[in-house]
Amino acid sequence: MTEFRLLAEVLDEISKTQKRTEKIALASEFLKNVNINEVSRAALFLSGKVFAERDQRALNISWRGLLSVLKKVVSIDDSTIFDAYEGDIGEAVARILDTSKESRQSSLFTETLSIASVSQTLDRIANVQGKGSVKEKQSLLTSLFMDSSPREARYLTAIVLEDMRTGLSEGLLAETISTAFEIEPSLVRRAWSFNGDLGAIAKLAAEGGKAALQKVSIQVMRGVKPMLASPVPNIESMFESGSALYSFELKLDGARVQIHKKGTEVRIFSRRLSDVTESLPDIVKMVESDVKAKNAILDGEVLAVDEMGKPYPFQVVMKRFGRTRDIEDAYSNTRLQLVLFDVLLIDDLQLVDEGYSKRRKELEKIVPLPLLVERIVSDDLTQIQSFFKKSKELGHEGLVAKSLDSPYTPGVRGGYWLKIKHTLRTLDLVIVAAEWGHGRRKDWLSDYHLAVRDEESGEFLVVGKTYKGFTDKEFEEITKKLMERKISSHGHIVQVRPEIVVEVIASEVQESPTYKSGMALRFARIDRLREDKGPMDAMTLAELKEVYDNQFQFKAR
Repeated sequence: MTEFRLLAEVLDEISKTQKRTEKIALASEFLKNVNINEVSRAALFLSGKVFAERDQRALNISWRGLLSVLKKVVSIDDSTIFDAYEGDIGEAVARILDTSKESRQSSLFTETLSIASVSQTLDRIANVQGKGSVKEKQSLLTSLFMDSSPREARYLTAIVLEDMRTGLSEGLLAETISTAFEIEPSLVRRAWSFNGDLGAIAKLAAEGGKAALQKVSIQVMRGVKPMLASPVPNIESMFESGSALYSFELKLDGARVQIHKKGTEVRIFSRRLSDVTESLPDIVKMVESDVKAKNAILDGEVLAVDEMGKPYPFQVVMKRFGRTRDIEDAYSNTRLQLVLFDVLLIDDLQLVDEGYSKRRKELEKIVPLPLLVERIVSDDLTQIQSFFKKSKELGHEGLVAKSLDSPYTPGVRGGYWLKIKHTLRTLDLVIVAAEWGHGRRKDWLSDYHLAVRDEESGEFLVVGKTYKGFTDKEFEEITKKLMERKISSHGHIVQVRPEIVVEVIASEVQESPTYKSGMALRFARIDRLREDKGPMDAMTLAELKEVYDNQFQFKAR
């Protein structure tokens, strides 16, 4: 068995370097020396995951639950953990255990943790259900912390809360597997996208090398990572180097789904590969009646629409996802529409390596026209701009341009698919707080709390957060500006005087119970600092509500 201590040690080393090549070298050396029966879980642990992405299990251990566990291991109160917290909860736990006499005394009676023993206990925690489950979960987790050293506890915490801050992402882990077992990175990524379990791919690579990964293929009833589109600022930018023929499809404001049909059975997976079949019985019926293939894997979106077919906002669709209770009432109150735009498999024919044009033709053979996304194939800028305008009038987000010969590349955001979205007017918002980053951004305040001004109360009310939009140099500069305006700090959050105004771009404004303002931004990013403006020049809550109302000019209400 491989000691859990060795995993903690290599993660310590990985967290000390910012160089991706060094992170990969350290992780790959560790991985190829792990016991073969522990490789799968070791790979997941390296990236801070308990279970694979397609695994539906969850620990359901909250921060409060973990705090209750720690109180059983050492004598602490809430203030102890908050005092020890400096931006990384795992380090705070390690610091507390390291300075506690009780943890030293209990270590005389502990058992050595291994990757296998930690895995087994976490599996048991995930499987506990029903009455008394919270108490039993905490008891099992307490046993792990009782047996762990401070450094082991640091990473055990990170894994349980899925808050690993070493900079070793799943993407880098795929490269780690490639390096450890001498397999082309593209083959590792392809096998991973088909399988959905990076830990399983690591074990296959360790046991069978390149030949084992070449045998991995898509399978009906096993979710596949969806192909992604890269954003471009406008249609004109696509034709700067000359004209090109694309298929332009409506970019729908719905929820991405992948539909698997095997005989009479239908399963529906979300963008993140969660099984949402039970919450979408009406979509299941559509597939059963309209898809003319024995076996199929289809790619599309689910929209919520009114009686005229006009789409409701995205959040209306999401009220149905994952819902299993009162589904009949939800079904009657929200009409869903399935729209399909790609196909990965029909019967025994795998289509991922075929060009987009062929996949579309095959899709048209098995799906009626009303279920297919509307599109035009064109290189005429005027025609495309007209279609872009039409997409807005229909209540959609914009267009997706697809290269006609593009293969289906699961999980990849490349140049084959491009998305052009309608955006709201820019919003002048005030930064009222910021959070210390982690990984490459650990020395900067880089997650900004954005607020509007409430004219009635004079308060600045938060409407969202973002870390997107700044360069490294700008992160450094704004950190200095914010620290000069610091009011207080709590853990990793710094409250600041509401003085810095930023121009923000967002795709949508939503109603939100999370914020006192009642509003929230979707996909916000900072476009630039507005040093020419002060906080009294910022957008008011009433103005933001007006933007919210206006964006639904072409939406169902």
